[in-house]
Order: sequence, then structure tokens, then C-alpha cells
Amino acid sequence: MVPLNQKKTVSWEVNVSSLAEKLPPDAARSSLSKALGLLAVIAERGRNGITLSSAAKRAGIHVATAHRLMAVLVDEDFLSFDPYTKLYHLGIMPYEIVARAGSDLEFLALRKRLRPVLEAVQAQVGCIATLSVVSRGEALCVDVVEGESDILLNTLKVGSRRPLGAGAASLALLAAQPEEDREAIIRRESERYRKYGTLTADFVRDACADFTVTGYAFNAQIIPDIGAVGLPLFSETGALVCAASLTNTISRLNPERRRDVARVLHTAVRAAGFTAMDIA
Repeated sequence: MVPLNQKKTVSWEVNVSSLAEKLPPDAARSSLSKALGLLAVIAERGRNGITLSSAAKRAGIHVATAHRLMAVLVDEDFLSFDPYTKLYHLGIMPYEIVARAGSDLEFLALRKRLRPVLEAVQAQVGCIATLSVVSRGEALCVDVVEGESDILLNTLKVGSRRPLGAGAASLALLAAQPEEDREAIIRRESERYRKYGTLTADFVRDACADFTVTGYAFNAQIIPDIGAVGLPLFSETGALVCAASLTNTISRLNPERRRDVARVLHTAVRAAGFTAMDIA
């Protein structure tokens, strides 16, 4: 990576926002969307680079609009332009943003590994499948697979963060913690829980206790008539890696059915090389 100028490193947050500021007020949102599309197109070309006309064509944008947007991106170091070859490449700023993401980047490989598992389970049981990890003391959602599920949830998206215990995957991550650590987390997050439907610290404690018996976590406190089964996944050495959850209507997750759903997920993750508690 090219060494970063100190001034640029300090000011990148301002540069991101200035991209929108340089666009006409009535076009900022649509233009920003197009600019992001151009970034994706150029990133796909890697070290080969791409010309203005080719980038515009691949992004489905008029060449004059693409030229204007790419000029702004060059000014802000999101793109670089070689005046001799007339090729555009990614600039230094995307790499700076990635560097600041820190340890969260390691979850991309985990997401790629488990995506086929989530897709297969989702197709089999007809639900919404999610994958979450512990990040900075919270549950971070790193993947969501909706498939052809007939329920629609917009409360948990990739990148969403919740306190440990709020949601089935988050609850599974919490339940897998050592007892002393688990209780400290529950006390710390007790007030935040109240922002999630009817969730309370007492419910979280009881749900963690149930997990030690059933082998899976169940949560139906956040959205009326919606429940979810969560399963923590461990490495071969016993280290907690992540948690997967399957969400459906309460009518389709009665006690017997939720146990069957947990078993389907259990079988799938074990086949992928992870370990999990046995389902009672």
C-alpha cells in the first residue's frame, strides 16, 4: 500500500461528505448512488483499470454524468486517473477506509464460507437466515439470506449492531459466553434491552439458562408474532466463532417445530466443519 500523507489520513471523513456537497442539491442522492456504482465497476477491473466510456457503459450512466462524478472521485482520492493511458483505477481512499475497518474484515471470509450453508438451510425450512459475530462487545450482523421467504423483516441488515442478547443470533452469542462474563454483559445492557420490543434482562437470563438445556437459543420478544432460533458455532478447538439464526412466524416455530429447525441448522453447520451443542 502506498504510504498515506498525514493530512489525508486525518481528513478522510470530511472528504467523504464533501462528495455529496459538490453535487447539485437536487441531485445529491441519485448522483451519489451513481458514483458508488462507478466505484464498484472500477474496483472490478482491478489493476487493469478502465476508460471513462467503458465505466459509464458498464454502470449504465451517461458518459457526461460519469465524467463529472469521476472527476469528483479523483479529487477526493477515491479514484486515480492516468492522463497518459486515460485509465481510471481505485485511489487510495477506499484502502484507507478498509484499513480503518480493522478486525471486522476477518468476518468477510467467514461470511463467504457460511453463505452456502445459510442458503441451503433457508431453502429447506423457508425462513430468513442471518449470521452474526461478536464485534466490539456487540453482535454484528454480517449476512442475511432471505430467499423466497414469505415474511419480510427490515430490522436486521448486514452491518446492523445489537447488544448481546437482543435477537436469536445475538442471544446465542451471549449464551455461549462464560457465566461470569454473561452476567456482566446482561447487567451492562439491561437498559438497552428495553428498546427492543418486550425484551428484558430477566428474559435474557432465562433464555440463556434454557440454552444450556436445549442447545439452541429462542427469542420472540422483539417483533410481535415473529420468533427466531439461534445457534452458536464453535471451531474444532472449542472457540466461539459466530452464531446463525433462522427467523419465522411464531405459528411456524412452535416448540416442536423450533427444535426441528434447530436440528436442521445443527446438521448443516457441522457438515461445514463447525461444532455446536447437541439439540435436546
